[in-house]
Amino acid sequence: MKGSGLGNGARVRPARVLRPPRRAMPQTLDHCLQTVQQQWTRPLARLGRQWSRWAGPGLAAHSRPLNLHGRTLTVAVDELRWLQAVQYSRHQLLGRLQAAGFAITDLRLQQRAPQPLSGLDGRQQQQNWEQHPSRGRKGTTICHRCKIPTPQGELERWGHCCFCQRESLPPPPRPGQVLR
Repeated sequence: MKGSGLGNGARVRPARVLRPPRRAMPQTLDHCLQTVQQQWTRPLARLGRQWSRWAGPGLAAHSRPLNLHGRTLTVAVDELRWLQAVQYSRHQLLGRLQAAGFAITDLRLQQRAPQPLSGLDGRQQQQNWEQHPSRGRKGTTICHRCKIPTPQGELERWGHCCFCQRESLPPPPRPGQVLR
């Protein structure tokens, strides 16, 4: 053992046991709610909640703050004409935001897809859905086996719906199996 140095009074370090890092203790619901509340009071959340106050009701209906990075606020705008309207009132908007205590020096504008109509109540939405051409209720009836709506043509052809027909077919061949 000449080259190993173990028999010559060399010290051997104790072995280190590798363990996974300790998991953080689960947070209480109260702590989670406090975290959400703190995030809600951050500048972007505050901007989102009170956007119509600074942008005005006309612009606010067609725009919303998207991102706040440093001193640059990114605003999403519905259409080109509203993008131009925000550009036209850019200096007034920046002035209002700075007067409200935001350290914003630049606005970036981004066009986005228009929001869906939200003025319909549940009954109107259901009625629109039922009258939509894709809902073709003409010629549908109930399958006597599974009790789901099915086209009349499937019942005339098989006597039941396509799902029940699929269940009545033999299983598909396995790979390599010869069909007879």
